[in-house]
Amino acid sequence: MALIEWTRDLSVEIDALDDQHRQLVDIVNQYDDAIRRELEPRQINEILNDLIGYTQEHFGYEENLLAEAGYPGIRHHQDLHRQFLQKIERFQFDFVQGDAKVLQEIREYLKYWLISHIVMDDNDYIKPLKHDSQTTV
Repeated sequence: MALIEWTRDLSVEIDALDDQHRQLVDIVNQYDDAIRRELEPRQINEILNDLIGYTQEHFGYEENLLAEAGYPGIRHHQDLHRQFLQKIERFQFDFVQGDAKVLQEIREYLKYWLISHIVMDDNDYIKPLKHDSQTTV
């Protein structure tokens, strides 16, 4: 069973963003599968690298859309993104330094943060983006 199941509750009703969110869910589920199967640390670290890289891409795309739409909460949203990446990078650093106990903490943080960020924070920008006729998604 996957750690996170994609449901309609996670949809922001913008196809490009939903596709990217699904990809993030897939990477988080790959991470969960890797730690449950007790893969080699190198393999787990590669998944964390993939997660960080794809998350940076997604955040950049999303923030560009928000800027184009004139979303008033963009600075706060960018701060949330930056804080998330800093936390994941810190977790990864601790793991690479030999702290295997951090793996479960990463798992729980990823599940909680991704779901709550999409459902609560990302849903705040749905109306401004959908009403911005210049936004092409």
